[in-house]
Amino acid sequence: MTDASGIEVLRIEHRAILRMLDVTRELAHLLEAGADVPPEMLDAVAEFMRVFGDEHLRKEEEYLFPSLGKRGASLDGMAIESLQRDHDRTRLLLEKMSAAAVAYRERRPKADRNWGRFASEYAAVLRRHINKEEEVFYPAAEELLSVEQQRVLFESLRRRAEESLRGEHSRRFSEMPDLMAADLLVPTV
Repeated sequence: MTDASGIEVLRIEHRAILRMLDVTRELAHLLEAGADVPPEMLDAVAEFMRVFGDEHLRKEEEYLFPSLGKRGASLDGMAIESLQRDHDRTRLLLEKMSAAAVAYRERRPKADRNWGRFASEYAAVLRRHINKEEEVFYPAAEELLSVEQQRVLFESLRRRAEESLRGEHSRRFSEMPDLMAADLLVPTV
């Protein structure tokens, strides 16, 4: 990992998030089809996205966006503004998913369909967002940031990871998407 760039760290995190979105999509389909899904699975998706997923978004907001602002790609610029709106939208949808998961656990009417609807929208918004970053934003960032700025970004992300997700907690989140996908028999793409 010592040869990795800060952008590559973010790309690796995207892969884990995308895998959890596969799980999210499958759970939404099961609920919409009337299947009985263990409430713990909905809780696990929400926990992963609230902790690991939102930590990823904060890394972009606190380290990547400002470092690009220093290179003339203003935070008021359309690209970063658009990405921030996506971040805000996913956070709102995650709140709705979490509330629907509580309602599902309490067996309230329509909670399964509500979770499925919010989860499907959340997954769609976040997938589009990740595609924008992977195909446009990250390559542009790699072009704009100097080698030194990329090194500083990597070190900042490394320190942040050490501070926020420690040992067993970090391992649990890194393994969670694949374990849940295996439980649901979600194919690897």
